[in-house]
Amino acid sequence: MLKDILFILLFFLFSTNSYTKELTITSDNLEIIRTENTSIFSGNVYVIEENLEIWSEELIVYSTKDEKQIREITAQYDVKILRQELSIEGERAKYDPINNLLQVFGGVRVLQNENIILCDEIILDLENSSSIMKSKALNRVEALIITEDIN
Repeated sequence: MLKDILFILLFFLFSTNSYTKELTITSDNLEIIRTENTSIFSGNVYVIEENLEIWSEELIVYSTKDEKQIREITAQYDVKILRQELSIEGERAKYDPINNLLQVFGGVRVLQNENIILCDEIILDLENSSSIMKSKALNRVEALIITEDIN
């Protein structure tokens, strides 16, 4: 039934820190599992929320039982995230809108300005603009930092 839907536009309203946010999701397909408070978007998924954009092939939205808040959003397969001048690519991502935390896993590539960071996982605190990058024991976090010549 939803197979032929080319454009799905949903507005999710939820409260965090005493204000309301709007989340817009478009995809080729949507499967809603009410008993689990889960919505599965697949095919050319695009999400926008304020200054955060996410692209992936699959995105799952987990809501609270009363469906008034989004508990978690997971994205997988060719994940790309943009936030201001920051671009992050990876295999999977998890976004916690209540705590404003974003985690990206698997072959993570972070681009900001001309700087590049390669790692296995990044955890971003979007509220406080801080991040932690990690890699497995066999790999290490790798950074290419370009500075301007001030001479």
